[in-house]
Amino acid sequence: MKAAVWDAIGHISIEEKEKPIADEGHVVVKVKAVGVCATDIHMITGKVALATPPHVLGHEIAGEIEEIGQGVNGWKKGDRVVIDTIISCGHCPSCKTGRKELCPERMEIGYTPYDGGYAEYVRVPAQCLVHLPDTIPFRDAAIMESVACPFGAVLRIGVKPGSTVLIQGGGPAGIAFLQAAKLSGAKKVIVSARGAQRLEFAKHFGADEVIDAKNEDVLSRVMELTEGAGCDYVMDAAGSVESILLCFDACKIGGDIFYYGIPDASAKIDFPFMKMMMKQLRLHGILEYCAGWDTLVSLVESGRINIHDMVTHTFTLEELPKAIELYEDKDRSLIKAVVEN
Repeated sequence: MKAAVWDAIGHISIEEKEKPIADEGHVVVKVKAVGVCATDIHMITGKVALATPPHVLGHEIAGEIEEIGQGVNGWKKGDRVVIDTIISCGHCPSCKTGRKELCPERMEIGYTPYDGGYAEYVRVPAQCLVHLPDTIPFRDAAIMESVACPFGAVLRIGVKPGSTVLIQGGGPAGIAFLQAAKLSGAKKVIVSARGAQRLEFAKHFGADEVIDAKNEDVLSRVMELTEGAGCDYVMDAAGSVESILLCFDACKIGGDIFYYGIPDASAKIDFPFMKMMMKQLRLHGILEYCAGWDTLVSLVESGRINIHDMVTHTFTLEELPKAIELYEDKDRSLIKAVVEN
């Protein structure tokens, strides 16, 4: 089979590899589409060490079951699936309470030792399969994993109807937070982002107000838009030191802060303990929420969550280096790129 192999820091090669085998408890999925994630770019360029080369990356996967291993029930060849890439032990306290993303033995497809979806076929544990309705194109389903994390956070923690929300960042996570907050009944959702294109994207997906973080004072505008009260919820999908610290000032007394954006490893953050304590803020670190997959699929199928318009660029497997360049150049016309087979 053909695969895009990360074979050295900063380099991808298109190679012929042996097709995987569906051993016990696993299936082989014929990859139809795979989303390109910024985390993959960080690994390829050596900024994040979640895998080691040579390796096939790609953890946003949609396709059809090609082969079924022993002990796998309830699935058949040809079934359309999207992949929940978290692999867990299944018996620890976190797994037993439906929080497999917190499993101490968790692994993930696309990270060492599991090859990912930048290939024609991928081997997947049956526990990771999520049924994909015929009405959702593979192109759209491929980015569902990137939406599942922010969406799942809102589903798990909750956003009260009638509330005011600030979202920092207009990329895929910011857009996912935006749609989830609107769906939850937030009265006013404010998005701060850098660049006119990102602000237009935010408006397209339902933002009530937008702030140009490059040319405006974000905190001043938030206070103006909330009559000095601040927001009930502040969601950071930017991950800069500035955006992380601004959350404490922009959040209303007794409010909630969602942290999803990841700062550079070298970033130094002076934690404002007294602000958190005196305002009685609740801080939430956001990771995956695997229990929300079926709900997300249902909402996408019904059109209440729009992922179709989040896919702004498509490439072939051979063109993956071009997709990587888009991310590295920080092209503001990009929300999500998808590789289609």
